[in-house]
Parts: sequence; C-alpha cells; structure tokens
Amino acid sequence: MPEPRVGVLIAGGSHLPDAVREAGGEPVCFHLPPERPEGGVALAREWVADVAQISCEAENFDALLIQAKEPADLAGFVIAAARMNLPAVVVPEPGSSLSVALTGIGLSPLAVAPAEAVVEIGGNGRPRMRELVAEFSLANALRAGVSAGGGPEPIIHLSAIAKAARAPGFPQTIRVLVSETSVLTTPGSDWLAQNGAAGLLACLGDSVHDVDTVEGRLLEKLPDAPEDVPSSDARLTFVRGRASGAEAICGSSGEAEISGDVRFFRSEGQAVRAVEEKRVDDGSLIVVGGAGPRGGPGLMRLDELARTLDERDLTAEFPVITDGLAPEGAGGVWLSIFTPELVNDGILGRLRDGDPLRIDLEEGRLRAGIKADEISDRRSRSHPPQRGTDYAARYSRSALTAMEGAGFK
Repeated sequence: MPEPRVGVLIAGGSHLPDAVREAGGEPVCFHLPPERPEGGVALAREWVADVAQISCEAENFDALLIQAKEPADLAGFVIAAARMNLPAVVVPEPGSSLSVALTGIGLSPLAVAPAEAVVEIGGNGRPRMRELVAEFSLANALRAGVSAGGGPEPIIHLSAIAKAARAPGFPQTIRVLVSETSVLTTPGSDWLAQNGAAGLLACLGDSVHDVDTVEGRLLEKLPDAPEDVPSSDARLTFVRGRASGAEAICGSSGEAEISGDVRFFRSEGQAVRAVEEKRVDDGSLIVVGGAGPRGGPGLMRLDELARTLDERDLTAEFPVITDGLAPEGAGGVWLSIFTPELVNDGILGRLRDGDPLRIDLEEGRLRAGIKADEISDRRSRSHPPQRGTDYAARYSRSALTAMEGAGFK
C-alpha cells in the first residue's frame, strides 16, 4: 500500500512534516504567503481558504493536516478542506475556543497523535469532511466553543465552515443553542490548559451528541468529567429590536440590563481617539459602525478599542455596540455583529449622539427611547461598499451577513 500523500497546511513553523513521515505518510508542506489583503477576520479567512484550495487542488492529496494559531487562518484551512471534501485532521491549539469547537466536530483526535490520525484516514479515504461536518457535530462544536468562552468570532467561523460543507440550517441552530449554553471557562485559562477540549466536552454531559470523528466515535474517546467543573457569570445572549428587526450577540458578565445615551463613531479609530481624549461622557454607550462584513470590510475585530478601555480601567464603564467583532476575552459588555450592519442601511446609521438605548438581557430586547417614525425619517449615515477589482473590494460588494458566516455569496 503506497504512503498516503498528506498536505500539511501550516501557519507558522512546525514539526508536523517529520511527524507525518514517521507515521508512514508522505508530507507535502504548504505555508501561507506573507502578504494578504487588508480587512477584518472574515476577509482574511476567505483569502486563506481560496489560496489553500487553489494550491491543494492540483496536488492530489489523500488527506490534509492543519495547524494554525490565528482563528481566521485555522478556519480558512478547514473551509478549504470542506470545499474539496478531503479527509482532514486539525492539530489542537491550546487555549483556543475555535480549536475546542473543531474538536467537538470531530476534526481533532483525543487519543492518538494528529500525524498518526491523518495517515490512517488518508490511507482509508474517509471520513471525509462532509461526513463529519453535519447537524449534530455542529451542535457539539457550538456548545463547546461557547462553553470555552468563545465570543462571536468562532461562531461566525463555524457558520462559514458549515456553509462550505453544505450543512444547512446552522444559523438557526446558533440562535437556539447560544443563549442556552453556559460559559464554563475562558480561552487560555489554567482549567482549560489542564483539562483540554476532552475535559470540557465531558463536562457537557448528555448534551454532547455521539458523532463520528477522525479516530472513531466521540463518546468512546471522552474521559470522565473532571470533578472541578468550572462556573462563570459570563454569558452570550441574542438581543433583538422588535420594530427594527436589528439583531446582535451580547457578551456580558451577569448584567440584567444596560442603558445609556449613544455616542456614535464611524470607525474604531474615531472611538479610540475620543476615549483617549476623554470626549466620551459617563453613562454613554459607545456605538461603532462601519466594521461589519461589507463595511469593514470583512468583520473588523475591535482590538484597539478594547485595549484602550482596559488600559484606562474603563472597560466596565462603557458598553460597546458594533457591527464588527468584540475581541475574544474582552471584559465589560459588548454587542457584536449588529445586523443589519451600517453599510446595509442598518439602524446603526440612523442613531445620533444622545439617543437613549436600553438593552434588556433578560428578555433579549434592544429598545430605543425614540419613536420609530423619527428614526425612519432620519437620513442614514451608511456608505456604499468599496469599488475596485481587488480582493477586498470584491468581498465588500458581495459578502454575506455575519450570521451566514460572512463569506462570499
């Protein structure tokens, strides 16, 4: 039997080629080019997926072995494997909620080394990606990612992976499962480092579906649940505007209600400068538009704003509402992936400084203290998607909504 030909998709240095060779496979390495288009995490993910797919399709691989630290790179590699429907194994990334979620799908082995698993499934020709990425395994992934403290970003990547694997209905699954799943720990916590994805999945008990994985049935590989099951006040909640049809995911730490007056910014940079110059009044809600899939473009993660608030001990003082993304592990209250986004004439573009807003996290309702006809009469501050023929401009004109994965239509 010939050695399985394994494509090793790597973002960063790795010993994986030697491990594949020792396990009896023929490794062929692929490294990401250093240059990539400017934009948010979803645009970066789509570019990685396209580059990896184009590079791998001509190589006649039997399987893929995937390793990446950045969530966008990891999700991009997995999407490429799903598009090609190849057997694939993901090397676990310690402390990553997306990596925990992918273990829930069945893409990371729990009992054997990744190189051994990929050589085995490469020789067998299965299970292929579309056999693994299905309704019940995606439910496992969603519960695991949320329980590991993952915010909206891994959820959006999972939605894009589901779309690439032709698994329908995942956006509806998100809306059902997110709010009923407890946040148990945080990415990078000592507990997660000690117990790993296997320990976290074991904590979820009967809510975990017994699905096929790259090394057999999932429940057969799980250990007993750890005795020190963690707990947390953090949670994710879907918040909706009854009249406007607006929707967002709110990450918070046990608050029942958030209220304040709008302080609107068209970009993260504007918001950062205002915070630095103390031009945001106490009791304000920081609203940042233009960071969504089409407006960003590509879902901008507001790392700089989170860092600025944290450095000034203002995280608990100013809730943030944005059509972009909250950084994973950000403290305070963040309403992310606000939909419709600003560029799609969403309600964000009709908000004005001083408008009162109330977010009821118990009922999942977003309420504005202004009349609906007044908002509808206002001129939106949205702007058209980028023009041009480069990658970012084409993405900006055709990107799906965040809940649909924020990929190309």
